[in-house]
Amino acid sequence: MDEYEKGKKEIEKILQQAKEETTQWTMVIDEFNKRFSVPFKLSIGNQEQVILNSQAPVVEFEFNDQHGKKMVTESDLRNVLSTGEKRALYLLNIIFEVQARKTSKIPTILILDDIADSFDYKNKYAIIEYLKDISEIDTFYQIILTHNYDFFRTVSSRLDMKRDQKLNTDKNSSKINIYTEVYQNNPFNWWKDHLSTDNNMLIASIPFVRNLSEFIGDKDTYQKLTSLLHYKEDTLDYSIKNLESLFLKIIVDKKDLKLANPDERVIDLIFSVCDTILQDTNEQMDLEKKVCLSIGIRLKTEIFIVNEINDELFWKSITSNQSYKLTERYRQKTDVDFDKLKIIDQVNLMTPENIHLNSFMYEPILDMSNHHLKTLYTDVTRLIE
Repeated sequence: MDEYEKGKKEIEKILQQAKEETTQWTMVIDEFNKRFSVPFKLSIGNQEQVILNSQAPVVEFEFNDQHGKKMVTESDLRNVLSTGEKRALYLLNIIFEVQARKTSKIPTILILDDIADSFDYKNKYAIIEYLKDISEIDTFYQIILTHNYDFFRTVSSRLDMKRDQKLNTDKNSSKINIYTEVYQNNPFNWWKDHLSTDNNMLIASIPFVRNLSEFIGDKDTYQKLTSLLHYKEDTLDYSIKNLESLFLKIIVDKKDLKLANPDERVIDLIFSVCDTILQDTNEQMDLEKKVCLSIGIRLKTEIFIVNEINDELFWKSITSNQSYKLTERYRQKTDVDFDKLKIIDQVNLMTPENIHLNSFMYEPILDMSNHHLKTLYTDVTRLIE
C-alpha cells in the first residue's frame, strides 16, 4: 500500500505536468490561428496521448475552401499552399520554440532573416505584431534582418526602435559596411528644406514635385517637369530660374526659395551633379544621389537614341512611354548596334521606378547597387561622346 500511494502521487504529478504542457501547446495553436490569415485551422489531435506522456503532440489541419472543410495531412496541405502560406505554416515552429523558452525564462537571441518574405500584407503585419510582443519579453533579444525596406520601416515604427538600433549595410567586392540608418522618416521633407543648399536634393526632388503637380491637376507644371526627366524638344531651354518658378507653384510653404546660378541650364546641372557623384568613392551613396544618377542615365540614353534614329517627327509626336517607344524605334534600325542596345535595355530595366518616385515607393532604388548605377551612367555617357 505504501508503494501504491507513493506511485499514485508520482503519477498525479506526471499527469499534472503533462496537462500543463498540453495547455501550452494548445495556447500556441490558438495563437497561430488567431494571428495568421491562412486557408486552414490547426488543432492537436492526440491530446490524450500527450497527457499520458506517451508521444509528442500531433498537429491536425482542417483545410477550408469554397467546397467546405476537410481534414488533411501536412504533406497534402503543402501541395496546395502558396509560398507565403507555407512560410506562415513554418512560423508555427518558431512560436512553439518561443513559447517554450518564454515559459522556462531562457535568455534567447532570436535572429530572423527576411521572415516576412512572400507574405501578403495581412500576414506581414501579423508577424510584425508578434515580433513586437516578443520584444516585450525580458529574456528575448532580437536581430531582424531584411532586404524589404517597407518591412524594415514598419518594424522600426511598430517596435519603437531608436536610431542606433537600425542599421543599413553596403557591400563591395572586399567588405561589408554597416552604418546607422539615414532615412528615419520621410526623406522628401528633408529634401524640401535643402533645395537651395544641396544640388543632389534639388535634382532628386524633380520627379517628386512632378508627381505632386499631377496629383493636384496642374498639367502645365507636370508637362514642364516631364521635360526634365525625358528628353523633349524644350528640355534644353529650362534654366534653374525656370525650375525655381515651377517648384514655387507646387511647394507652397517655400515662398522664399532662391536657387543659385539662375541662368544655368537644368540639364547641365543634372549632368554636372552626376559627374560629381561618379567621382565620389564613398560606398554609402544616399537616396538622392541614386535618383540623380537615374535621371542622368535616362536623359543621356534618350539623347543618344534621338540622335541615332534621326526622326524628329516621330520623337516629337511621342506623348507617353517615351523611353520604351524610342527603344523600340532604335531596335528597328537596320544597322542597330546590339552592344549599345544591351545598354539601353539595362537602362529601361533599372531606372523607371527610380525616376517615377513618390512617397510610397522608394524601396527599389534603395536596394539597387551603387556600383551598378555608376557603371551604367559611365556606359551611357560613352554612348553620346
